[in-house]
Amino acid sequence: MQGFTKFSGHNSPKVIVLDTAAFLAAVQLQLYNITLYTAPAVIDEVKDYESRVRLEFASMVERFLVKAPEAKYFSEALEMVKKLRVLEKLSTADLQVLALSLELKDRGLEPVVITDDYILQRVLIYIGIDFRAVKTMGVKL
Repeated sequence: MQGFTKFSGHNSPKVIVLDTAAFLAAVQLQLYNITLYTAPAVIDEVKDYESRVRLEFASMVERFLVKAPEAKYFSEALEMVKKLRVLEKLSTADLQVLALSLELKDRGLEPVVITDDYILQRVLIYIGIDFRAVKTMGVKL
């Protein structure tokens, strides 16, 4: 998980939004001094035993916040992916992560999405939200 030290700091407006890949890689247990968010559908996607145990432990010690994006931002995300013609390639969790990122950005924060999903990465590039891949190289500009 190299490259995350630049996001630490108590005065930073940056926040991390965790996609399913982040939980599968236990990112929630590796990042400190920054607020971590995820969406409800992401939690539902984490199914394997080890990842689920780590997720539940991290939840118990309040390492991340689960926030459903407001309907306005979900609608905005939905319209955006329809316009980009990638709706059928994104899961509900992906849409919630996108919507939550839009909401956090609108609230004056600087979200960085942790995802290995190439389609979601391309949408994030399109709207100007930063991302980091976990186990893949990620989309290059």
